Amino acid sequence: MPVKDYYATLRIPQGADAPSIKKAFRTLAMEYHPDKRGENAENDHYFREIKEAYGVLSDPQLREEYLYQRWLEKSMGHQLDTFVQPAQILQLFIKAEQYIASADGFRTDKMILFNHVFKLFSLARLEAILSENNPAMEATTVNMAIRMSAHLNLEGCLFMADHFKKMLEKHPHEAKDWEKLLRKKKQDQRIEQLKVPLVLALTLLICFLIFLLGK
Repeated sequence: MPVKDYYATLRIPQGADAPSIKKAFRTLAMEYHPDKRGENAENDHYFREIKEAYGVLSDPQLREEYLYQRWLEKSMGHQLDTFVQPAQILQLFIKAEQYIASADGFRTDKMILFNHVFKLFSLARLEAILSENNPAMEATTVNMAIRMSAHLNLEGCLFMADHFKKMLEKHPHEAKDWEKLLRKKKQDQRIEQLKVPLVLALTLLICFLIFLLGK
């Protein structure tokens, strides 16, 4: 699961001290509080993210643990997750799908692609989508995941289907589309597995015919 960038959430630099963190939280909390903004799913989600970020950064022990996780994530070359609002997350999915659709499927390493897709649809992002209780947004997310997973091998598709289990339980129509994709992948795998013995048999047949003609 990507590590969230709590500093970006509170709009403060990483070296901010405790008073600065508290001031930033109060400013944003007042701006995005539901009582002030009214019923707005996107703002409500951001308000929860603000409270989560402040809860971690204001606690010395939690902040120390978070800084270690943040350092570890960056040391491995990973980007921190700055997409915290469902609308932002959906736009990220759309851009990723466009990129994958334009990539050369024959030259793309399936394992690298799987890692990219799996990290893209992190549990944190899926939970953010589910927290909106927006069936249309959920269905759109699942459909994009299906289309992107179509570029993976069977093992990758099976893993992704299990990863989306919670969301698929709420969307039986999309679940059937996943099953259809899995059936196709299994069929493709069986065809690939048959290619080697078929080529071998054909080679032996050609050799046998050459032997007969040479007599």
